[in-house]
Amino acid sequence: MDRLARDYRGDAYVRFIDIDDPRNSGLVNTYGAFSIPLMVIMNDQGEVVYTFRGLTPEATLRAAFDAALTESTGTGSTVR
Repeated sequence: MDRLARDYRGDAYVRFIDIDDPRNSGLVNTYGAFSIPLMVIMNDQGEVVYTFRGLTPEATLRAAFDAALTESTGTGSTVR
């Protein structure tokens, strides 16, 4: 994940959430993050476009990031 966050810096916002932190209970409940890892990819409108539960190959995650960026309606998004 660190590599993906670094590679997509400036194009995608990557946020790591501690599901055991009570301050994150709203996010945990909203996205059903009761198991880890959980990856939720949203478009630039804040809509969930991909959800991955459990270990997911990096190539699959990259393809999802690229697809979300391609479908973006905002400016400045690029596809790698």
